[in-house]
Amino acid sequence: MLQKKITICASMAFWDDIINWKEKLEKDDYDVIQYPKQFTGEFLPNYKIEFTQHYKKMTQSDIVLILNMKKNGVDGYIGAAVFAEIAFAIGLNRISHSNKEIGVYCLNPFPTSLPYAEELQHWVDLGWLNFWK
Repeated sequence: MLQKKITICASMAFWDDIINWKEKLEKDDYDVIQYPKQFTGEFLPNYKIEFTQHYKKMTQSDIVLILNMKKNGVDGYIGAAVFAEIAFAIGLNRISHSNKEIGVYCLNPFPTSLPYAEELQHWVDLGWLNFWK
């Protein structure tokens, strides 16, 4: 059986969680092909490389897993960059001409206080965004 390819999306504030989940998923026989990386040196050139690589790997994934943890007192935090990643994966599914659909999952419920919570809820209601079990 082929391993499912996973891209992890998360705020870099969740670095320890990212590494823990990467290891857990690999032990559960998933192939974690992309996750947020820490980098050193000049920010924008490194950000450009990481950003581009992250989105390319999302297109090759079977699953996009959103690690939305507690940040700044907000449970289930999803920032603008991760919201964009969710929208990208869902958008790929909507226009894809292949039989492959990327599973898009949040780890935790998201707060209704997010400025884009209504959109996220529409995607849940449509079955485009699910919760990891």
